[in-house]
Amino acid sequence: MKPNKLALLICSLLATQAYAAKQEVMVVTASGFQQKIEDSAASISVITREQLEKRAYRDVTDALKDVPGVVVTGGGSSSDISIRGMGSKYTLMLVDGKKVDSRGTRPNSDGPGIEQGWLPPLQAIERIEVVRGPMSSRYGSDAMGGVINVITRKTTGLAWQGSVHVDSTFQENKDAGNSFQTDAYTAGSLIDGVLGLRFNGQLAHRGEDKFTQGFAEQETRSGTAVLSFKPDDHNRFDLEASRSLQDRDRTAGNSLAAKAKDSLNRYERTNYALTHDGQYDFGSSSSYLQQETNTNPGRKMELTNTIADTHTQFILGDHYLSVGGQYRYEDLHDQGNTLKVANPAEQLTRWSWAMFVEDEWSLTDSFALTGGARMDRDQNYGSHWSPRLYGVWHLDDSWTLKGGVSTGYRSPDLRMSAANWGQVTGGGSLDGMLVGNPDLKPETSVSEEIGLLWNGHQGFNAGVTLFNTDFKNKISEVRRCTSKSDPACTLNGHSYDFISDRVNVDKANMRGVEGMMDWAINEDWSVSSSYTFTQSEQKSGPLAGHALNQMPRHMFNGSVDWQTTEDLSLWSRVNFRGETSEYLSRVKMAEGTPSYTFFDMGLVYKANKHLDLTAGVYNLFDKTVDYSSYGTVLDGRRYNLGVTYNF
Repeated sequence: MKPNKLALLICSLLATQAYAAKQEVMVVTASGFQQKIEDSAASISVITREQLEKRAYRDVTDALKDVPGVVVTGGGSSSDISIRGMGSKYTLMLVDGKKVDSRGTRPNSDGPGIEQGWLPPLQAIERIEVVRGPMSSRYGSDAMGGVINVITRKTTGLAWQGSVHVDSTFQENKDAGNSFQTDAYTAGSLIDGVLGLRFNGQLAHRGEDKFTQGFAEQETRSGTAVLSFKPDDHNRFDLEASRSLQDRDRTAGNSLAAKAKDSLNRYERTNYALTHDGQYDFGSSSSYLQQETNTNPGRKMELTNTIADTHTQFILGDHYLSVGGQYRYEDLHDQGNTLKVANPAEQLTRWSWAMFVEDEWSLTDSFALTGGARMDRDQNYGSHWSPRLYGVWHLDDSWTLKGGVSTGYRSPDLRMSAANWGQVTGGGSLDGMLVGNPDLKPETSVSEEIGLLWNGHQGFNAGVTLFNTDFKNKISEVRRCTSKSDPACTLNGHSYDFISDRVNVDKANMRGVEGMMDWAINEDWSVSSSYTFTQSEQKSGPLAGHALNQMPRHMFNGSVDWQTTEDLSLWSRVNFRGETSEYLSRVKMAEGTPSYTFFDMGLVYKANKHLDLTAGVYNLFDKTVDYSSYGTVLDGRRYNLGVTYNF
């Protein structure tokens, strides 16, 4: 079915739905200031605190499975997040607006799933905002596909409160690893209304699967402390320190073949940040200074990102004017350089700075136009402009038409552009070398979208969005040579089985349709659903005509919630993922994944004002996928039991 026909079908279905009461949702990620979701100049989905409490989600990745346009790609230990057909590295991760970026310590496989492991535990989260589509005009590099902003619960002005959560997941398949996690959150005032403190921590463990290419043994430990100071009604300062560890271990005879070598990996992250938020008569401001250190001890890598960021919003009559800037310094130490040259790089550094301006102009009471641009200056790539234009038109009290054009870009990683740096590749069976290219250009994109939203103001919300993205200068790996007998495979006297170069060769197109519906039928019943159609195609290069990545064309999510009594609620959900075509892996086409449907159901029982009990069954019909055929592992039927103590 063509995308335009799908759009018409979804519109006709949504327009016939009844409606009931629902609370408005406020967001900040698209504009930098708080506004209604239907007023925001972007396509945004929000996972609220209430939704997090109703479901037995294990982490942020699990919660994002229900968001339109978002798909969790891969399987086993390689689950990652893709938005609108763009790979995971094009999704910017933020915690309270501050960047999370440790990919530089994982140069080979890009470490799928690691980035989400640095995010706060669910007990500490107020809401999760997901922006679908490029936001480089505001956030710069890495925001080509979209932005995931995790907003944490605040502290000052609150009496001491907190929660401790423990849950376990038991696999029906005895060869699959069980899971256990506990997380805790507490916050309150040291001086009422002036000084507050928040702690949160997590310990999570997943047992290793006892079959080849299954889940690795995974253990995550994290802790965060935030001291909040509010000297007056206009200013707030947060001083934050956090430390996180992730272990991912594979052993021979379990998730690795019997004759393979054990793979033991640890990743560490230490983060310090000082944040200031201000609310004034003229508008608002937000600034932060952050130092993030990520290490990969097994490979002797350490990446330190230092960021100073500020933005201010001015209320000027019919204008909301935002101006801001950022300075970033990256410092990578890597003793894994195996390139045989006279001066191999062991330290790579880069500075960059940026300035942006954006204006939301209320031309009438019903129409607002947002225009803006960001200029990024990079030590290696010079200047790059990212403009954006977006309109929001409230046709009446219920209908909203919104759409615009956005640009995105992503600068190459530090190693990619270093001529004196090379990484071993070949999967352990071949002696290959991947070398840097100082002539690389940033990847860029231009996206258009148009959406129609309906807010019935009585609990029913629906919408449909059409999007199109043209992607160019995609960085791909191209084989320079494929045999030691080829003279081109000899560098400084050493011969390799193959040598790969990174080059800007590919163009691609992603387009699709997103439809969603939320309906609070009455005080006891609510339903929600979303449908996404995505089509990607490489337009140039040796793999022209093929899909860009492992994104299903068709994706459907649905859920039903029933508040059976004041203390007991039941929930159920269905996640359908259509089959994926062959897609571009690092250097070749990889096998797609067949379609599958997961049914989950569970309950939340409030035993008393302090104690909540949860139970759930996941993958109710035990749908599995064979790794040997499709390169993906999916968990079978499993059972979850949990308890939360609130104080």
